[in-house]
Amino acid sequence: MLQGDVTIYMNGLNLLEVYYDIYRKAGKEKAREQLSMIERLPISIRPEISGKVFMEAGRLKASYRISVADSVALAEASILGGRLVTADHGEMDIVEKKEKKIAFCWIR
Repeated sequence: MLQGDVTIYMNGLNLLEVYYDIYRKAGKEKAREQLSMIERLPISIRPEISGKVFMEAGRLKASYRISVADSVALAEASILGGRLVTADHGEMDIVEKKEKKIAFCWIR
């Protein structure tokens, strides 16, 4: 559980993943509505992939059967020394077991 002051980061690639998933399931208007809501939240969107994140995401993608977006989210958490907030046990359980420097916060 997270307590106290926290900064929440999200890479733009992960925001794209949320947007297109809503678009596909609920349509353009719902996707735009949800994107607008997300943009008003106290989340710092990281629009670019830094060199360090690029290299770490590449290593993680090569090492595990995960999506590019998941590898970027994992790399951001690793580089920033933060926790990855996720519900994706399917892809992330093995990463959590092997990558001790990445902390996870499971939401279900």
